[in-house]
Formats: sequence, structure tokens, C-alpha cells
Amino acid sequence: MNNKFFPSNFLFISIMLLGTIMTLSSPHWLTMWIGLELNLMGFLPLMNIKGKSLEAEASMKYFIIQSISSSVLIMSSLMLYNYNMSWYSMFNHKFLSTMLLMSLILKLGGAPLHFWLPNMTKQMTWLILFLILTWQKIAPLFMLTLISNMNILILISLLSTLLGSIMILNQTNMQLIITYSSISHLGWMLSMIMLNTSLTIIYFMNYIIISIPLMNLLNSYNNNHLYTLTHKNKINKMMLPTLILSLAGLPPLLGFMSKLLILISLMQMNFILMTLLLFIGSLISLFFYLNMTLMTIIKSYFLFENNMLLKSYNLIYLMNIFSIFIFYFLINILIK
Repeated sequence: MNNKFFPSNFLFISIMLLGTIMTLSSPHWLTMWIGLELNLMGFLPLMNIKGKSLEAEASMKYFIIQSISSSVLIMSSLMLYNYNMSWYSMFNHKFLSTMLLMSLILKLGGAPLHFWLPNMTKQMTWLILFLILTWQKIAPLFMLTLISNMNILILISLLSTLLGSIMILNQTNMQLIITYSSISHLGWMLSMIMLNTSLTIIYFMNYIIISIPLMNLLNSYNNNHLYTLTHKNKINKMMLPTLILSLAGLPPLLGFMSKLLILISLMQMNFILMTLLLFIGSLISLFFYLNMTLMTIIKSYFLFENNMLLKSYNLIYLMNIFSIFIFYFLINILIK
């Protein structure tokens, strides 16, 4: 980013952070909505940081979608307040609470309201894509923990996992691959958000730990197409495949540890069919990720050479490899 040290960017980042913190610390829905709007107002200028026309188009799409979801959110909140005369526990009305839940799902980009996210991410830089797939999901995920509508959340969770895994097949754009992967991972997080919030937080933190080095590595390539993974470079050859397989959830890597905790917890609660469908969605995406790994390891053509050297991620690399041993105590607690 050419102008990343421009003083106004610090202001926009501060507003974005303040909006999310305000939502997380708010006592009721009106101030949560204000926090979401602050976050949006701080994030939109960051999307236009290079001043390109594609960034302006993406930011306009993002603004329209977020404005629609915020409008539905505040209107359903006001109607629920009118129904219950309270901002705190107001989920007695099934239809209005479902509308409020769907507005948050639209903000998150979960299926079946995910149509806007892949359409927009192709035009973004990797840093903005990372923020949309991680930081921008924190506040809506927190708000979902306050809505008690288990049946709808289970349906959205299964749709997100299966659609994200199926749509990733035959994709060639790396940003679209990461986006559909995020939709699939969102389904796993939503599956536990009403049952065990701590597991959702663990899954989300592990997703961030995997995404930071992976997106930084992908950002080093000349373009965002899948064939660029076959270029010969001086990056540790096992780093990128390990991160890709960890994102897929292959044992014994860090991504597998997150999914194992959720699968064990769901089976203990007798959600057998849900566990099976989540597992099938993970296997579908694993097939595609294994193909990406083969391209990285086996098909590294000497014709294309990239001499770029990147920062070392030895700590994250070791955490991915030895995650089962590092986090064994968590698995042991859940099994017992």
C-alpha cells in the first residue's frame, strides 16, 4: 500500500476498532447497532486506500449490503422493543427474531445470503480481504450468541459448510478459494455458537492464526490465479502446503484440532446427523485442498522462478504441525 502511513488512515483504523469494541461492550441492541455503523464508516475508506476503480466498486457493493443488513437489524430491533418494551430480553416474537438473525447472517456472508461476498472479494487487496474475513466478523458473531433460535442457526450452519465446500471446486482465483473456504469455516463456527461459545472462539482464533501467514504468502505471488502456486521460489516448500492442509482440517494440523473439538462436542450432545453433514462438507473441501497441495509440491516448474524471500513463520509452522500435542489438554477435557 503506497500511502499506508497517511495520517487519516490511523483515524479510520481507530474508528473501525472503536466500533467493534463498542458493539462487544454494549448492554443492548441500539448501541450495538451504533457500534456496527461506526465500524462500517471506519472500514469503507480503508477499502479505497489505493484509489483504484475496482476498489471503489467493491467498497460501494460492501456499503450497500451492510446498509441493507443494518436497516433490517435496527427495524426488527425496534419492532421487538415495541413488542416487549425492553432492549435486553426481546426474543419472544419468532418472526422478528428470525429477521434480526438473518440480518446478521447477511453481514457475515453466510449461506444462503453469501452471494455478495465472492462477487466482491475478487477486486480487493489481500489485507482488506483478511480484515473482511476475520475482524469484520467479530461483532456479528458476538451478537448471534445473544439470539436463541437454534433451528435456523443449525440450518444456516449446514448450508454454509456444504455450499462453501461445493462452490470451492473448480475455482482458479485464489481470493475466491479463500472466500468460499471462509464461508465453509463460518458454518463450523455457527454450529457451536449457541451450544458452546468458547469452542467457537477457539475455532475463530485458530482460523486467524492459519490465515495470517497463508494470505501473506499468497500476497507475494504476482497474481491471484491458482497456477502461480506452481512457480519455483525460495520459500520453504513445506510452509504453504502445511497451511493449506491445515485450513482444510487434515490431521494432525491446527485446523483439524478445531474441527475435532466441535465434532466431539456435537457427538456428545447427540447431534449425529449434523456431525455427519459437517464431516461430509469438510471431506469435499479437503479433496480440492489436496489438489492444491499437489500443485505446490509436485508441479513446481523450473520455467517460472520467483526469487522473493518472505518473513519466517517458524512459530506458526510448528504450531500447525504439533497442534494435537500442544492442545491435547483441551481435547482431553472435552472427551471426559
